[in-house]
Amino acid sequence: MIAAGAAVVLAAGTTGWAVWSNAQLQPDAATTPAQTTVEVVSGDMVAETLASGKLQYSFTLPVIAGTGGTVTEVPPVGATVAAGGILYRIDTRPVILMRGAAPAWRDFSADMTRGEDVRQLEANLKGFGFFAGEPDDRFARDTSAAVRAWQKSLGVEQTGTVSRSTLLFSDRDLRVSALDTRVGAQVGEGTPLYSATGTEQTVLLNMKSTDRGLAVPGTTVTVALPTGTDVEGVVGTVDDPVEQPAADGTGTSVVIPVRIDLLSQEALGGLALSTVTVRFASMLQEDALTVPINALLPLDDDTFAVELPGRAADGGRALVPVTVGAFASGNVAISGDGIEVGTDVVVPRR
Repeated sequence: MIAAGAAVVLAAGTTGWAVWSNAQLQPDAATTPAQTTVEVVSGDMVAETLASGKLQYSFTLPVIAGTGGTVTEVPPVGATVAAGGILYRIDTRPVILMRGAAPAWRDFSADMTRGEDVRQLEANLKGFGFFAGEPDDRFARDTSAAVRAWQKSLGVEQTGTVSRSTLLFSDRDLRVSALDTRVGAQVGEGTPLYSATGTEQTVLLNMKSTDRGLAVPGTTVTVALPTGTDVEGVVGTVDDPVEQPAADGTGTSVVIPVRIDLLSQEALGGLALSTVTVRFASMLQEDALTVPINALLPLDDDTFAVELPGRAADGGRALVPVTVGAFASGNVAISGDGIEVGTDVVVPRR
């Protein structure tokens, strides 16, 4: 659900000084509200559009059995498996997570042809401390030696070769989100063992189609957490419009799915799968002179003024007609004769 921030532009047709006497404009002292003054300040007028979203882990990946047998180990829900960690065991044989974008599509051995998958394997072995050279695309004797040393550390047979069924390449660490099996279960090759996600959370939300222009990839936004903490985010992806049931249960509405990437995971402080508020800022007016909205005084249906304290010669109210610009966050942009940064204007004291 998205609530749009107010952004109203009004115009007044006259500028200049005007002084009215006490008798004409100043209310009786008994009914005059307490007043104070504030200074005119300069800054950008920014409106905010609010959208409700939800923290979600960054992606979902099914972890399936690479071979058949008896499940002898699966990690618990919530556990994180990093590169080099054990994803599961079947018949006590471990399946290892390695870092990489390309899948393991063939076995690794000395008689294999060159390929970038070899470089990916060697890069992992180097990261684990078993490969001393510079990773390349050729499975050579030093590759086989590194594999044997790695296999020894795992307590498995030291063959110097690697079956593709014993590896899973992922470009990120994995978090166990839901189990599909249990220790002791008999499984076949391709059986789902559990669902995994990334370890980082993003914000997913649906924007109204009318607010599509606010969601531009790379745009910085503010995410308000239910803990009261704000964290910066960036619009990651904007998907094609989709229809969803209307909130009132009648008909459908068109929304745009948006993903927000958070710039700090630590700021979440352990918060997960929670509803958050995303603030999209849009520029209304740059370098505006602004005062609180309640400093405006209507002179007629089309003209507004502000009161300048102590400007009238007879001690009456000195009102300056102003041109009114954008409204945002309780402030209004104004311009007029004598209106500049630091000018004092009267506002009612609440």
